[in-house]
Amino acid sequence: MDRVNVKHFVPGDYSLTGKNSAAAITRGLGDAKWYATPVAKAKMRELLERRDGPAIRDTLIWFALLILFGWGGFALWGSPWAVIPFALYGVIFASSSDSRWHETSHGTAFKTDWMNNALYEIASFMVLRESTLWRWSHTRHHSDTIIVGLDPEIAVQRPVDLLKLLLGFFNIFGAKKFFTGILLHMTGRLSAEERTYVPESARRGIVLRAWIYFLIFCAVIALAVLTRSILPLMYVGLPTFYGAWLMVVYGLTQHAGLAENVLDHRLNCRTVYMNWLNRYLYWNMNYHVEHHMFPLVPYHALPRLHELVKFDMPPAYNGLLAAYREIIPAVLRQSRDPGYYVERPLPQRAQPRRGEPAREAAVFTSAGKTIQDGWIEVCAAGDLPAASAVRFDHETATYAIYRTTDGKLYATDGSCTHGNSHLANGLLQGSVIECAKHNGRFDIRDGSPQRLPVCVGVRTHEIKEQAGMILPRL
Repeated sequence: MDRVNVKHFVPGDYSLTGKNSAAAITRGLGDAKWYATPVAKAKMRELLERRDGPAIRDTLIWFALLILFGWGGFALWGSPWAVIPFALYGVIFASSSDSRWHETSHGTAFKTDWMNNALYEIASFMVLRESTLWRWSHTRHHSDTIIVGLDPEIAVQRPVDLLKLLLGFFNIFGAKKFFTGILLHMTGRLSAEERTYVPESARRGIVLRAWIYFLIFCAVIALAVLTRSILPLMYVGLPTFYGAWLMVVYGLTQHAGLAENVLDHRLNCRTVYMNWLNRYLYWNMNYHVEHHMFPLVPYHALPRLHELVKFDMPPAYNGLLAAYREIIPAVLRQSRDPGYYVERPLPQRAQPRRGEPAREAAVFTSAGKTIQDGWIEVCAAGDLPAASAVRFDHETATYAIYRTTDGKLYATDGSCTHGNSHLANGLLQGSVIECAKHNGRFDIRDGSPQRLPVCVGVRTHEIKEQAGMILPRL
């Protein structure tokens, strides 16, 4: 897909159940293959290394700041000076929780997955997003980024409603969506749009969490009534409104004013250079082109990734002010002219550095001979080193073949059962392959799902090494 918007879309219709949804699929924009800058496999392997240390450090600091500012607000309660610690508490609670929610939803912040899941649930509540529902919403956002009719997370829709945009700094519509949503979900129902991306297997979790959120807010309100003070609500509830402004400041830099219906993240995402404080609060999500292009890369490795791929990127914005010098005029014009968008300049002759192969796995085809009983020669044993995967195409099917760090061989069907992505391009850790598109995981020993959004397992196949060759039986 080139850099022009796709025609034949109904202006202003961002519904996931309207005509634009069908039009996007018809035009080949649904769950499509996106452009990715080539990165050397060895370099990518280094970037994909999962570590607990950076996220544990940053999370402990984050909780310490919440406690410090929360205590300051309590100590100064009744004094005008309480405004200062609560203003800071609100930003940490309701704005910086957005990036923690985001990174843990991908399962990349921590190496230890229960830590990702625990912080994800906490941050989801703080940012007023139903955790199960939004896990699936964000999966769709990465499949169909800013594709009209398919992406449920297009924050700035055309023609731009400027009043709604301004009220977003106080999370008015986000809070309304959250509270009306949990009341609906407590009854076991989903909206028509939610049913387009939430599988049946996830709906029980949505109901359970809706009740949990409801009861927490009831408890906080009851405590405020009993103490005859709004102080409890200053910690849970009101931060959603008085502390959400920075989340919007950061969030608008991601996609606002850029192209819709393109299959190149360089055209619909921004990378913005930020100072150390903003990068901490935002968990490096200012490297947004890089994150969308390579969602497996942990947040703490995004600056290093940027250095590898910036030769192939539009110029990064030199700070928030530079980004907003483009965003503000763009959204003002889009309020009158919904067809307008900022066209990001791509490098005219962007080429990979000499000697750098594409990041995709090696591909072998069924040109090899069938030995007997369905065993097929794929490649030489040396073509598959430890902790790596290759793709093998045979007739009309595709497969992934793996060698673990202990030298054992495994084979599965090649396509992820959730998204349009080949498993051989994913991250192999032990006996688990992580899909490069949505971070879903499979156990390659039996094909079983190991992490959402994967719900359906993948078929496995027999494989052996014989006479220096690798042979699966298909």
